[in-house]
This record gives sequence, C-alpha cells and structure tokens, in this order.
Amino acid sequence: MRLADDLARRRLCYPRPLPTLPDLCVIDVPAAYASATLPLGRYYPVIIETDREWCEWDAFLHAERDAPVAPDLLDRRASALIASEITFAHYDPIQPGWSWILLCRRPTEHIAVAGDHGDLFARSAYTIKVTADPVARTKMQERLFASLDRHGMVEIVIVPPSRLGGSS
Repeated sequence: MRLADDLARRRLCYPRPLPTLPDLCVIDVPAAYASATLPLGRYYPVIIETDREWCEWDAFLHAERDAPVAPDLLDRRASALIASEITFAHYDPIQPGWSWILLCRRPTEHIAVAGDHGDLFARSAYTIKVTADPVARTKMQERLFASLDRHGMVEIVIVPPSRLGGSS
C-alpha cells in the first residue's frame, strides 16, 4: 500500500506566500484514520521548505509499505529557513471545502526562550493553526498575537495569502 493511495489520498498544496516561508501540504485524513488530536479532527498539515523536501515528501507518500504510517517525515526536522522577526502568514484554500491556515514563524531566539517546551514548535520554529473559516483564523491570530512576550521590542510581520495556487 502507498500513503498517496490511502491515508494521504486527499491532499492540497498551499503555496508559500513569500519565498522565505514554507509551502504547506495538508492531508484530509480519511474517517478511518481521523482523530480528535488532528486539527478540526481530520487535517494533517505538513510544512515543506525546499524543493528537496518536496522530492522526499513525494517519495515518502508513494513508497510501498505493508501498513499505513504516520505522515511525520518532516515533523521533527529543524527548519532550514531563517527569520529575523515573528511572522504570521495566512494560507487560504485554493479549492472549496478545505481549511484556512495561520502559520506563525518565530526566530530562533524566541524559540530558545521556550526552553524545554521547544517541542511545542513544529520544525523548531512554527506554530500552525488550522481553522474552518477566515473569521476563526483572524480570532486565532489575535489570541496568538496577545500571547507574545511584550517585554522587549518585537517585530511582527503579517503576510496575506498568496493568490498563486496548485494542488497535489
């Protein structure tokens, strides 16, 4: 069996809104594998930063295996992208019925402050929130924004969604 034909049969690419941000591949997990631990109970977002990672991801999805496995190939890999400011990026679905995503990218020095809680950040840099609509995403952004440590000067960039699209 191949994940591309089973667990990851339905997936959508959300293209990066800036070259310094990642692409996202979101899997709409079939009901048989869905779980309350997944965003909205059914989505599994994957952060893909480079063309090489896209090749790895594609090979992972198409590899023959005896049973399904978690699509966590890139989850614990450290980010290869560098950021000097906190960035909130909006990823809009390019097809109806898909989720609205808020990605928050933090610079390394902000992650270091988290100490032992650094595993809370995907790829040691990101917080990703999957929402059912753009209003919920805006509310989530406001909550994340309010939670930021304001003891020092913090530069924040908000990136609107890209109008480019593609799917896989």
